[in-house]
Amino acid sequence: MEKITATVYDTIDPYQWVTDIAHQAWKTRDQEVWANNIQDLITPDAVVLDAGCGLGRLLPRFWSAKKIVLVEPDQKRFLHASIVAKCLLNEDQKLLEKLKDDAFWQTDEYDGLLKEAHTSPVKSDKVHLLNDVMQSPAIAQYGTFDLIVCSHIFEHISLDIIQESIATFYNLLKPNGSLVIFACKSPILHHKGATKEFDHQDILISREEFAEICKNGHSAGLGIRYMPFDLFQTILNNPFNPTLQETFGDEFKFKSEHYQLPTTPLFTIKQWEAYHSEFYTHKTMEVGTYIEYPQIQALLYHPVKPIESVAEVLELEHQVNQNETLKKMHLIDMVVVAKKMNPDIF
Repeated sequence: MEKITATVYDTIDPYQWVTDIAHQAWKTRDQEVWANNIQDLITPDAVVLDAGCGLGRLLPRFWSAKKIVLVEPDQKRFLHASIVAKCLLNEDQKLLEKLKDDAFWQTDEYDGLLKEAHTSPVKSDKVHLLNDVMQSPAIAQYGTFDLIVCSHIFEHISLDIIQESIATFYNLLKPNGSLVIFACKSPILHHKGATKEFDHQDILISREEFAEICKNGHSAGLGIRYMPFDLFQTILNNPFNPTLQETFGDEFKFKSEHYQLPTTPLFTIKQWEAYHSEFYTHKTMEVGTYIEYPQIQALLYHPVKPIESVAEVLELEHQVNQNETLKKMHLIDMVVVAKKMNPDIF
């Protein structure tokens, strides 16, 4: 009998265009958000701290600064960031591109780079790396900073760590220095839990469950806190405000362990923007690449219709940011630019 062979067919995802639009839209918005809020703060004489730098993905964007300090507690992420720093110092663009590919992280070459980064730490006057927590007083050895950036860390840590981190940032910043924080937001405080990063199959959990995940570390999964803008503003203004205890329970601490802080506000928000930090498609929906786009269209008295281009996504998000109420209601991420307050002015 003649051997029967299978025919392989190429399958086409009918919703791929939706994914493509969403992916390009968030990449474009990411560049806009950076240009609108941060780029002008990175001057040639600036000293910058990346607090919780992760894999060092923001380091190329900081490279025009005079000195950059990266702090990361997770050793593997810290070593990856060290490799990125070496690529930039050696102008090794080829390896830098390789590091952007998740598949490369599974290779022997990558393992060898991690071992090399461990045995041969980065030595440079321009970039310094510290394998420590972002609220560590040890950061002070690198001097004071013109700019501190903390990107998507606050939504994964408990309030007591946020409080201590803000106290540390206040003491590390030069007078009138800037603090930029990227975080998740929503109209009401709520929490989600996921088994791993970038797992969109997360579920709603209680504040107590979120705190327990934070306490037990990565082995317990990933907790995600969505915080209203107004509450976030209160925390930046006075992280040890007693009124926060009612909302955060045993996560709250009454004072800093390391610093004596003024009774006046620590930070004031100068500007902020709402956006989507990553694409997430609801493929079965008739309208939009994000679940809230039909709601936004309706609130803006626009026709409720499918999103068909990147330009439509950008225009919708731009209009949200022109209305303070809509900014607080919609888009799941925010970038907040705050200035260190001088106690003498009060």
